[in-house]
Amino acid sequence: MKYGYFDNTNKEYVISTPQTPLPWINYLGNENFFSLISNTCGGYSFYKDARLLRLTRYRYNSMPQDNNGHYYYIKDKDIIWNPGWMPSKTPLDTYRCRHGLGYSVFEKRSICQPYRICSYWRKL
Repeated sequence: MKYGYFDNTNKEYVISTPQTPLPWINYLGNENFFSLISNTCGGYSFYKDARLLRLTRYRYNSMPQDNNGHYYYIKDKDIIWNPGWMPSKTPLDTYRCRHGLGYSVFEKRSICQPYRICSYWRKL
């Protein structure tokens, strides 16, 4: 099954479904602060050392799981969902995650409304 493709023009990997066999991760950061974000908005952050100086929860050295991170929840009438697909796994009309150098963009359409989230890292 095809889950995505390389976009040579924009120099990014485009993931076309949130249901990948394992999380597809993008590394964002500099020499001190790092954040890893998956194609469904899961991930974690740390300062210098991923095991000792984590800022968000993560089971270190475990099988890759995508059940932690910071999530936005939206309630639209009787439906609760989030723009990153996890953890609610609400059915989507369209989905696209673009992992680039120093950023990840998540675009989806659900319940007839488009949503876009951008996570990026820039050096100050």
